[in-house]
Amino acid sequence: MKVLSSVIENKLLLAILVGVVSIGGFQVWQYNQAQYEKLINEAKNGCGVYIELGEDAIKRSPSLRALKYQNKRLSGLEQPGINSESADPGAYVMLFRSPASTLPPNALPFDDPFFTSLLNKEESPKTLMVQAVSFDLAKKQATVKSLCTKKPFVISLEDLYLEYQPIDRDLRRSNFDILF
Repeated sequence: MKVLSSVIENKLLLAILVGVVSIGGFQVWQYNQAQYEKLINEAKNGCGVYIELGEDAIKRSPSLRALKYQNKRLSGLEQPGINSESADPGAYVMLFRSPASTLPPNALPFDDPFFTSLLNKEESPKTLMVQAVSFDLAKKQATVKSLCTKKPFVISLEDLYLEYQPIDRDLRRSNFDILF
């Protein structure tokens, strides 16, 4: 009888322990889910800001506007590591020729429809401001990071432009109004 009572008591304690652990596990999962949703919302806001910054850079720059909308590459358009004096880490405009996606295929966006839609090809993809982390001038590539992706990704230097183009100062002073 004593053995049977001890077995029942142990099973009862084990059942209580399982219940407490499962409730604790659920609360941890709930907390992690809330933190992940908060991270996604912050990333959406940040990504949206960097898309707006990229689009604003296009609006302010006649030479970048000509490249994006008319596919005209004006001589004097500066790109880091190609024809610019600087290839330093910092903010740059990432601009793909159309049709393309806003993010390259090797980028790893967050698991959310907003971010994965940035991998869809469009006739006029959004322009994104990115942070260059490093340059590999031998391979003509840059590693950039964006608030639209989980990790930094590699792009060709051909798709990276200075935000403020020196050629734009000359275009604004001239009578070259085709771009305005």
